[in-house]
Amino acid sequence: MENRIRRAGPVMLVTAVCLLMAAPGVSFGQDDRETWQPPEKIMDAIGVEPGMRIGEAGAGKGYFTFPLARRVGPEGIVFANDISTSSLDVIRNRAADEELGNIEIVVGEVEDPLFPEEDLDMVVMVYVLHMLEKPVEFLKNVRKYIEPGAQLVIIERNTTRERAHYPSFMTNRQILETMGETGFELARTETFLPKDTIYIYKAQK
Repeated sequence: MENRIRRAGPVMLVTAVCLLMAAPGVSFGQDDRETWQPPEKIMDAIGVEPGMRIGEAGAGKGYFTFPLARRVGPEGIVFANDISTSSLDVIRNRAADEELGNIEIVVGEVEDPLFPEEDLDMVVMVYVLHMLEKPVEFLKNVRKYIEPGAQLVIIERNTTRERAHYPSFMTNRQILETMGETGFELARTETFLPKDTIYIYKAQK
């Protein structure tokens, strides 16, 4: 499957990856990151299976994209979304180098990931929620791309510091309050990661 770029609207926000690099206490050494945010264990916990069609909102340069693509296999697909074309170019080039044809690049908008399909099995957001300028609006738009009952998976840093504004990390309470306005229902949380909590939501029928 040919990797494609879909363009929609101006880039109105600095890429989440660049902003996150400036956030205090966040390490971007990939080897180190795999010790506290291991993709394989996360995928086991959230139920990623071969053949699934997954939207990754805020994919950045693909830390989680490539493990997802390998797990879903050639019968599945990962729609890697971001608003930064330069970050998505990194994914596109690496996918070509690794001969992964099941990654499709999607350039989105600030309030809408613009996934090209409306029957996704899962949407994943790793360190993205707190970066959104308008999280409620964005997540209400995410809802239209997934099947009723399908999972929205959000991974965010654990912190007790109340944020005053984005892009600071959000507390558990702030995350739950924000998500309560979006039309998603919390199914469960996973707390085995040393730095993060995994919030697993389901789209209400």
